[in-house]
Amino acid sequence: MSNIRRMIGVCPQFDILWDELSAQEHLHLFASIKGLPPSTIKSVAERSLTEVKLTSAARVRSGSYSGGMKRRLSVAIALIGDPKMVFLDEPTTGMDPITRRHVWDIIEDAKKGRAIVLTTHSMEEADILSDRIAIMAKGKLRCIGTSIRLKSRFGTGYIANVSFLGNTPGQTPSVYGTTPTNNAHIELVKQFFKDRLDVNPTEDNKTFLTFIIPHKKEELLTNFFAELQDREREFGITDIQLGLTTLEEVFLNIAKQAELESSSAEENLVMLNLSSGSSIQIPKGARFIAIPGTESEEHPRGLMVEVFWEQDDTGTLCISGHSPETDIPPNVQPTMNRAASRRGLRGGPVGFVIDSDQILHDH
Repeated sequence: MSNIRRMIGVCPQFDILWDELSAQEHLHLFASIKGLPPSTIKSVAERSLTEVKLTSAARVRSGSYSGGMKRRLSVAIALIGDPKMVFLDEPTTGMDPITRRHVWDIIEDAKKGRAIVLTTHSMEEADILSDRIAIMAKGKLRCIGTSIRLKSRFGTGYIANVSFLGNTPGQTPSVYGTTPTNNAHIELVKQFFKDRLDVNPTEDNKTFLTFIIPHKKEELLTNFFAELQDREREFGITDIQLGLTTLEEVFLNIAKQAELESSSAEENLVMLNLSSGSSIQIPKGARFIAIPGTESEEHPRGLMVEVFWEQDDTGTLCISGHSPETDIPPNVQPTMNRAASRRGLRGGPVGFVIDSDQILHDH
């Protein structure tokens, strides 16, 4: 057991400190528990206090510390004694941005020669500190990998930011020797992206445009951005930036997928109001739905829609819209949800679920 204590350091989510003890006394206590030689405890504790910027409060009772100071002390306790395995549960909670950055530096330095498991709700923190990231949703481990790998696999695609010369009245010519950008330039760039990549801006103002480019367009990007760069002056562009989507978006996508799976497994039915004016019940979380009663000479297999889902402020899945009604492709077989077969007669017509793999494979 003594060997285990020396090998492991823990910073729990909630600080386990004694209000009557100072930071120095806490570190002396835990250094003794870790089995450090008595002759080294004082110097080790002083170094730890310096690292977490608690030297000035070393002899002050921890009960009077702020939340951020207590978290820093908990991090110092976890790292004292040079443990080979460290568990940090939301270590920077309650810290101001400057102190948080300082603790990140401490954790980054502490990674050398040891394994650190860090849990956090901050995607920025995970992105900066982690060599590998695991994301959990609905109590299950959904993915694990490097930040770049997760962004490539689960992100929406690439983010392109295009900046223009300002439109401020009376602005002097820029170093490019051109006049300020007018709306015609912005419209030209919008059309350029639309014609070549079939994307529209997600953010649009007088000085920059932001586009999200799907991964499936990746093969086109080299030539696309080469041409865009060659036409910078023509379009009044001052800067072009391209990057992967954020880790936060990856997390939201995975959480949404987990919610979809959970809702589908629970087999709850919700009402879908179609643009045609009719309404049908569909299983919560279903993506492709065959509309019952739409078979005709013009549409022998009937019609279907793709349903779009989003999460509200409480994380509950709700319908955000649906695609136009289209013909059900050949070789696609809709199936009735079990909940629909049991409950549909009481609540009106129920849509048939179409397996997403059938639709995506058919395309």
